[in-house]
Amino acid sequence: MLRNLFGISVLFLVVTFSSCNSSNITSSTTGWPYDYKEKNAFRSAGSSSSQTPPGMVEIPGWSFTVDDADEYETVNRRIRPNELNTRRTLTVNSFYMDQFEVRNIDWREYQNWLTSVYARVAPEKIEAAKPDINAWTKGLSDNEPFLMNYFTHPSFNEYPVVCVSWEQATAYCAWRSDRANEIRLIRAGAIQAPDFDAIARMTSLEAVEEAIFTSKKFFTGQQDNLAKTYAGMFPDFRLPSEDEWEFAAYARKSSDAEGKIRAYPWAAKYQGKLNQLQQQQQQAHYNKTGADIHSNVFSRTVPVGSFAPNDFGLYNMAGNVNEWVFDQYITRGNLNKIDSVDVLDTFLPEYHKSADSRVYKGGSWKDPIYWLHPASRRYLDRHQSANDVGFRCAMSMIPTGTKK
Repeated sequence: MLRNLFGISVLFLVVTFSSCNSSNITSSTTGWPYDYKEKNAFRSAGSSSSQTPPGMVEIPGWSFTVDDADEYETVNRRIRPNELNTRRTLTVNSFYMDQFEVRNIDWREYQNWLTSVYARVAPEKIEAAKPDINAWTKGLSDNEPFLMNYFTHPSFNEYPVVCVSWEQATAYCAWRSDRANEIRLIRAGAIQAPDFDAIARMTSLEAVEEAIFTSKKFFTGQQDNLAKTYAGMFPDFRLPSEDEWEFAAYARKSSDAEGKIRAYPWAAKYQGKLNQLQQQQQQAHYNKTGADIHSNVFSRTVPVGSFAPNDFGLYNMAGNVNEWVFDQYITRGNLNKIDSVDVLDTFLPEYHKSADSRVYKGGSWKDPIYWLHPASRRYLDRHQSANDVGFRCAMSMIPTGTKK
């Protein structure tokens, strides 16, 4: 459903909304209603710390051994990095992860909030959050429609946001943390809704920063006692660690057969029903032909709810867009120079020695199937962006107390 809303007293100056659920008029990532009104600000939040954050699914933590040397069917082992053959154990605590990649509409929600707050006193903050749409032109000559329309046109609302750097993605996570906690506290009656008309009239950045809500500020100062007794605050949204992302992509559960590791992150219920080629073509969006992407890719990205989810209910953990993770890039282990033909050095020159390199994973619309394997990994400078790299958020899970 599309709905245009005007007025700076509304949370967002202009938001064009299209959700995966057409009956939902609430942001699936922050919990804020797009048609926010003052009178709705104090609805009860109900109980809380155990509530699943908006837009996320629970990933139950445990430990399993990854050893897929015989399972990685589609790539010639003679040209594989040895690190994909390494037997290792993945162990993570339970956490939450976004069901979908962060969408264009989610990023516009973020930008519209920044505009409503900082347009007068700190326009540079708005500028810093803009995707680098020029990344669409890098290496591709036929991307002008994406350059001009991908981020702004309502037709692309449900498509994954790309052309954002690791730095921009982490800033979004921090903003989302504050907005998700703010709306819960407003609805619980713990704080008042922000007066965006008054904020827009402020003439100093200091005054604006004092007027807006942050989770960190809520736990200090005069509200300290109230904050400590309120159980409804979410932990911070953040980028997943590389181990968390890989764990979520494999989607292996404790009930799975011992030693059974799937090479690609689509649901087990499809295994055995489709042959390998059908699985590749129907379960992920990637460069299936291996041909030159300049002329043969049918489309660029696809909507975030495309294709079947994996066994955790996560969509597009393989293909569509690569995804940033939190980790700095460090080579996992020794490369077998005979087996791998120095694949990492071929794809990733000396850049991995930089402290600014960050890992991205998952494969994309322009990648061959090799990069869809959960253990595959590449890196990019944390300040840079690409037209095939997006992200999704994660959140640590705080154990709920038990009654004695």
